[in-house]
Amino acid sequence: MRYLDSLANITHRVRHVQGVDHRLTEIYLLGNTKALARDFMRSLPCVKRVVRVQDAYRVLGRHGQEDFPHEFEYNGVTFNQKSLHVFAGLCAVDTPEHVELMMQALQENGQVCTRMGAYKPRTSPYSFQGHGKDCLPYVFELAGKYGIRIIAMEVTHESHIEEISRALEDTGHPSGVMLQIGTRNTQNFELLKCVGRQDEYPVLIKRGFGITLNESLNAAEYLASEGNPRVIFALRGMKSNLGDPHRNFVDFSHVPVVHRLTRMPVCIDPSHSVGTRQKSPDGLMDVMHVTAQGVIAGANMVLVDFHPKPAKALVDGPQALLLDELPLFLEDVRIAREAYLKRVALFQSG
Repeated sequence: MRYLDSLANITHRVRHVQGVDHRLTEIYLLGNTKALARDFMRSLPCVKRVVRVQDAYRVLGRHGQEDFPHEFEYNGVTFNQKSLHVFAGLCAVDTPEHVELMMQALQENGQVCTRMGAYKPRTSPYSFQGHGKDCLPYVFELAGKYGIRIIAMEVTHESHIEEISRALEDTGHPSGVMLQIGTRNTQNFELLKCVGRQDEYPVLIKRGFGITLNESLNAAEYLASEGNPRVIFALRGMKSNLGDPHRNFVDFSHVPVVHRLTRMPVCIDPSHSVGTRQKSPDGLMDVMHVTAQGVIAGANMVLVDFHPKPAKALVDGPQALLLDELPLFLEDVRIAREAYLKRVALFQSG
C-alpha cells in the first residue's frame, strides 16, 4: 500500500469480499495503469493475483480470468456462480395469513429463502402499490418463526432501506433481506448509488425490460462501484411483442453470457417472463419449462411467484403457482440442476 501511495497519477480503492472461508481484499488502481508491469505488481508483498481490466465492468467483470473467484455469504447462505437457491414467495404481500401459509410451505419443503413484495412499483397509478412498511414487522416475525433466512424485497426509494432496517431492528433481526432493484429502476442511477453505498444487504438487480444487456450490466456495476459488490443479476424477460403469447421474451439463454462477462451469480425470474399458468400438451406449465431452461443453463437463483389463493392475490395472481405445486416445482428444478451438472462433468472430462 505504501508503494501504491507513491505512484504518480494513480489512485486506488480498496474493497473487502467476505467468502465462507476467506476474506478477499481487492485493490482497484485508477489512472494511467498501462505503464505498470503485471509481473512486478505480482511480486509486491501479499499480492496473490494481478488482473488488468479489459471491459467496463471494473468491479464485477471477469476480465478474461476463468478462475477469478467471487462469492459472498449472507445470513448463512452462500452465493456464487456454482450455487443454486430458490426464492419462492408472494409477488406482493397481502395478508398475514397468506404470508404465514407461504412461509410454512417453504419450511415443510426445506427452503430457507423467499420473495415478499412490500413496495410495488406499478404501471398504473391506480394499481395496488404494496403495503410498504406496515407489513414489514409481521413478514419478518413470520420469517423467523419458520426459519426463513433471506427475503428478497424490492425497494424503489432510499427511505425503504431505512424502513427495512428499522423493522428488522424492532423485531430482533429474525431474518435477512436481499434488496431488489426492479426492472423499472434498472437505470434509476441515484437509487443505484444509494443502494450501492450500503453494505448491510446484498442486492438483486433485474435486467431492464427495454435496454441492452450491456446497459443492464453497467447498472449492476453502479452498485459495485459505490462499494457493495454483493450483487446478483436477474434475467426476467424482455419487453417485446416477439415474446407473445408470453408476458415477455424469455432471455434465459443469457445465463452463460453473464457468467462469462462477469463474476455475478445469475438469477432467473420465470414468473415475470411467462406471466401465465398455461400448460403445453406434455402437461408441463410454460413457467416450469422456462425455469428448467434457465437452470440447465447454469442459473444460480430462481425467483418465482407462489400464492395460497392466486384468485385473491393483489398483484400477478394469474401467474402464481399454488402451494401444493411447490414440491413438484422444486423436484423439477432438482432434475434440471442434475442435468446441468452432468453436462458440465461431461465437457470437463473431455
